[in-house]
Order: sequence, then C-alpha cells, then structure tokens
Amino acid sequence: MTYTEAKERSHRFALALRMGLPIFLLIAVTLFTLLNQWTDTMFESFVLLSISLLAVIVYFIFYLIYQSAHENITDPVTHTFTTDYFSKHLDKIRTRRVVSVMMITVNNLSGINERYGMKNGNAVLHQSVLNINGFFAENKYEKLPVCRFKGGDFLLYLEGEKERFTPLLELFLAKFQDTLINEIEVRYDGVILDTRIPISFEEIVNRLYELLHYRRENKIAQNEEEIEQKELEKQILSALNAKRYSIALQPVCCDEEGMFEVSVKLVDDAGNLIHQNRFVPYLNREGKMRQFESDILERIIEAAASRKEMFALAISSVILRNGYFFQFALELLQRYPEAKGKVALILEEKEYCHQIKRFKEQIAQYRAVGYKIALDHLGGYHTTMMYLKEFQVDFARFDPLYSRHIKEDGYQNILQGLNIAAHLCGVKTWIPMIEDEEGEKIAKGLRINYRQGNYIGKITPIE
Repeated sequence: MTYTEAKERSHRFALALRMGLPIFLLIAVTLFTLLNQWTDTMFESFVLLSISLLAVIVYFIFYLIYQSAHENITDPVTHTFTTDYFSKHLDKIRTRRVVSVMMITVNNLSGINERYGMKNGNAVLHQSVLNINGFFAENKYEKLPVCRFKGGDFLLYLEGEKERFTPLLELFLAKFQDTLINEIEVRYDGVILDTRIPISFEEIVNRLYELLHYRRENKIAQNEEEIEQKELEKQILSALNAKRYSIALQPVCCDEEGMFEVSVKLVDDAGNLIHQNRFVPYLNREGKMRQFESDILERIIEAAASRKEMFALAISSVILRNGYFFQFALELLQRYPEAKGKVALILEEKEYCHQIKRFKEQIAQYRAVGYKIALDHLGGYHTTMMYLKEFQVDFARFDPLYSRHIKEDGYQNILQGLNIAAHLCGVKTWIPMIEDEEGEKIAKGLRINYRQGNYIGKITPIE
C-alpha cells in the first residue's frame, strides 16, 4: 500500500468518526431519558427522541451536502493526492523548512491514450505511481506525498534542498528510461526545484513547467536562486513598460537579396540582459506577449523602411492569429510603405491549428498587405510539414538538427529531399547554424537558398 492510499484510509476513518458522533450522541440521550426517567410520561420521551432524531437527520443532510465534495483527498484513477489536498499540505510544510518539489511526467501519455485507449492509459498511470513509490521506498523514503496534477504529470515533495535530491531524480529517469508497462512503451521526464525562495504553489507549478520545457528543448535554465522570482517579474514589467530592448541581428547569406534574423532580449534597470527563456513564459502568463511583439515589430518596420536588406522576426503563432495584432501590423505598413516586402514573420508551432481554414486566410492576408511568411523547424516539427502543404509561404527554415549533422550522408539525403519538396511548393529554403566552410559548401551543393550561422556572420547588437 502506498503512502497516499494509507493516508486516504486514515482520513476516511476520521471522517467516519465525525459522522458517527451524532449517532453516539443520540444513543446517549436515549439511554439517559429511559434510564433516568428524565420525563414523566412515555409521550414526552417519544417527543424528545423524535426531536433529537430530526436534528440528527438534518445534520447528516447538510453535512453530506456541504462536506462530501471536500472529503475526497485522492484521485480515483491513480490513488494519489488531489491537487487541493497536496497544495495545502505542501504550504504547511514549507512554512517551517525548505522543501524540494519534483515533477515526474509521462511524456507520451496522449499518444498512449490515442493508440491503446483510455483504459490502458489509466493502467499506465497507476503503474507509474507504483514505480515512483517503489523507487523512492528503495531509497528510504517510505511516506512519499504524490499528487497527480493533470494528465500524466505527477508532483511530489521531499524535505530538503534540491541538490540533495537531484541525483535521485536522475537515477529514477535513468532506471525507467526504456520501460514497458503491459507491453506499452512509456517515456518519463522530470524536473526539480526547492522552496528556498518563497513563492506560491501556482508559481512553483509554473516554474516546474518552464524547467520541463527547457529540458525538452535541451536548454539550460538559469538557477532560480540567482534572481528572486518576484524581483525578476518586476524587472520584466519595468523593461517592457519602458521599452528597454536589446535588439541584435545575425546576417543570413543567400543567392539573392541580403537578410538579417532579429533576436531580442529585455534590459533591466541595472543594464543587465534578461533572456527570452526567462521573460517569455511570464509575459504569456500575464497576457503581455502581444504588447512585446508589437513593440519589436514596430522597431523592425522602422529599420526596414530605411534599409534595403530584409529582416526576419519570430512571432508566436497565437499572436499571429490575433486580430488586433494583424490590424496593428497593417497600420505599420501603411505608415512605412517602404518596408513592404522587407519583413518576414517566422512561424514556429508544435501543435497543429485545428482552425486551419481561418489560419490559412490570415496567412494570406499578411502576405497580401506586404509581409513575408517563414515556417521554422522544417524536418523537425511535423506541424511545419503540414503547414507547408496547406499554406502559401515564402521561406522554410530547416531544423537545427540537420545543421549539426550536415556532414553525414543520411542527413544530406533527407535534406535534399526536403529541399526539393519545398522548392516544388514554391518556397525558398533556409538552413541555420552553419559553423564552418565545409558546412557552407555542402549547403550550397544542396541548393539551399539561405545559409545562416557563425561562419556566415555573428550576432551583433544594434540597440
């Protein structure tokens, strides 16, 4: 029996005692009435007992109405704690001592549910809980508080700083790296942080998801201890409101007109840079992303109006589909008509947009008013391949994976096939991260239109 199941059993026992207390009280009143002749007649005794019974019935009705929804402390599928119960107990513990919170997730749960059905997906979740509890029990952590936050994401906490438990998490991921449950392949991932810096439960969860994103993208997240979260958020808002941006350009070499890719960081009050992996999640949560991307687009449009080169700027797909953003982008080109045809909006999206007809119309509108559209991660994201056949776009940039392996024959063959397919769709191709002369020579030999990387030119700040 896991700790959460044992905790639920003790909780239900206490609940039964609380519900049984009125019954014991009624029995005591009855015995007192009959044995001590509290009333003179049986009729008066019957009336007293009836009133007591009515009070007990009313108590039970109101108790079940108002309390039953709050008495369930475990998830019915995995028998782990509910989010509310887990967060309340975590808040109590971390007021007294530092606590490390882990998130262990079943990466491919949606694929399992889709392929094998919900019943098998639930079986995978239940066995995953047993795997987690069994592993930590082997390492002398018997009473493990585990919560199923959502889907295949599990939260657990241990008392102590994260440096103490990080090796344990890595050991778990290594042990269950290639695990089969009922002949179903299951892939786990996990991240950890501690509560040395006091933040709310919601902020803990948000930060864990950010760390999970960095891990999946093979990025290095800045330590939480380096910058206090509240101070960081304050600096992000201050930089956004003051429009303190560090804008840098990296040249993109091509067979035709010149182009620059734009990268942006925020600048705090002390002049230090805040990287995108720090401020983008926060701006998304606060609904400030449209303001940020509108400001950057305006500056790039101004620069493009006075130069002959083209500028490529990444815009999040959600903002690109926003009607207010499109109206603002249209007004910018009306103010700076010289910039028409000189700004490319780079679209990167992992999840396929189901309102594809409307999105297709929006892409066509951007191109009609004077913007160019580029798809990112060709050959890496399945969504990019889907959009390539759905949309009329101007550029398609290959996934950096092909750049890193461009000297290998297998990758060259795939690059050649993708390059031909893009050209047949009327799209110019673009490859990033060209780091030496040999890579540049191979890219040219494959007839890729645009090349980018440190060999072509380094990133240079202009503001």
